[in-house]
Amino acid sequence: MCSDAGLVAIVDDDDAVRRALARGTRSLGYNARTFASGEALLGAPFEVPPVLLLLDLHLPGVRGPDLIAQLRARGFTPRIVVMTGRDSEGAKGSCLAAGADAYIRKPLSRADLSGFLPKV
Repeated sequence: MCSDAGLVAIVDDDDAVRRALARGTRSLGYNARTFASGEALLGAPFEVPPVLLLLDLHLPGVRGPDLIAQLRARGFTPRIVVMTGRDSEGAKGSCLAAGADAYIRKPLSRADLSGFLPKV
């Protein structure tokens, strides 16, 4: 663990993206926990809820808006940032309507990531 600043959950089916985001998160003083799918996230116990969820829009299985809606229905309150490398018409609106807090195109810069994290 890096610090007591908090946990960032990262969901992306691309291992290289997960690793890069986890490194960036840790470099900013936060802990990172990665998941390769929405189902893996839904099945994961959290001792302490994350302060931020970075969520890839295009996942196999349960995807973007459906996953967001399921998380919000379960009382998941952390900020959700949807990331995409392939923007599609209506995706941003669907994600925000489902309960996402932000929608951004990949790649995320360190400054982007820092801007989404709570200030400690």
